[in-house]
Amino acid sequence: MFTVREAGPLVRELREEQGWTQVELARRAGVSRSFLVDLEAGKSTVETWKFMDVFQALGYEIAIRNRETGKVRW
Repeated sequence: MFTVREAGPLVRELREEQGWTQVELARRAGVSRSFLVDLEAGKSTVETWKFMDVFQALGYEIAIRNRETGKVRW
């Protein structure tokens, strides 16, 4: 994924797989529901630290992969 716009549908999909409402995920991630609505809508103005907290609450970590070499950095 390259943009927040691409992350939004993924967050929604992962949240729904967990069977969580937006309110539940927001509580677990320590963010507001309105932030989560913006994130799932792909708004590019979301704060990075909150973005990371949402994925952590879903049980995921984010790695950085070099597009040319495929090397992953944590």
